[in-house]
Amino acid sequence: MNTMTSAPGGTREVTEDEIAAEWRERARRTGLRRVMRSSQPDSLNVGVTRQTRAVVTDQLALVAERLGRRPRHALEIGCGIGRLTPAIAAHAERVHAIDMTPAMLDQARATCRHLPAVEFACVRADRLRPPRERYDAAVCVWVLMHVLDESRLRDTCRVIAKSARHLTLIEYEHASVPVSKWSRLRTLEEYVRLLPGAEVVDERMVDYGGDRSFAALIAFGGQDA
Repeated sequence: MNTMTSAPGGTREVTEDEIAAEWRERARRTGLRRVMRSSQPDSLNVGVTRQTRAVVTDQLALVAERLGRRPRHALEIGCGIGRLTPAIAAHAERVHAIDMTPAMLDQARATCRHLPAVEFACVRADRLRPPRERYDAAVCVWVLMHVLDESRLRDTCRVIAKSARHLTLIEYEHASVPVSKWSRLRTLEEYVRLLPGAEVVDERMVDYGGDRSFAALIAFGGQDA
């Protein structure tokens, strides 16, 4: 597939094939470097992952409070190697985890082989379709920054809003190290404008070696139990 996507700053066009190839190449790395910066020390990647798991856990607990019950079905968008998936599974009855890279999914399945309530599917975030029944919670961590095309991002955000009652969204807002052509920084306010019916009910910050990410729990309309 050779759909062209504008790179940050409009400096060059990036094809979908190139994006897919980049993630296949990243999957060849070891450990957390598959889904985090390979230039950062492993100890930092481990610490940030621990911090991110804690935020996801806290926000899923808030979802349970809002629903008055444990989330029945959760969606993880861009699960990568499954570094956050067990934390999500600990707070939801079932988890549907998607990623676009088969080799990442292979590692995620191995990581979660002891979790029968987790199912995986090879799906791009920007190819997501609304389910027949809304998820109680969705988790999307450093994924939408890689959707470079603004029109496709708008469509993706609309689908997410239709698909879930709550969304934990973690994205870079400020980077001390310039982002690559594979990423685009946006503010929480920009994402909220793209998510119909969005209400931010919890907001935190995640620090990644001087880079700042927001971690927002967003609720959508139609909070039926």
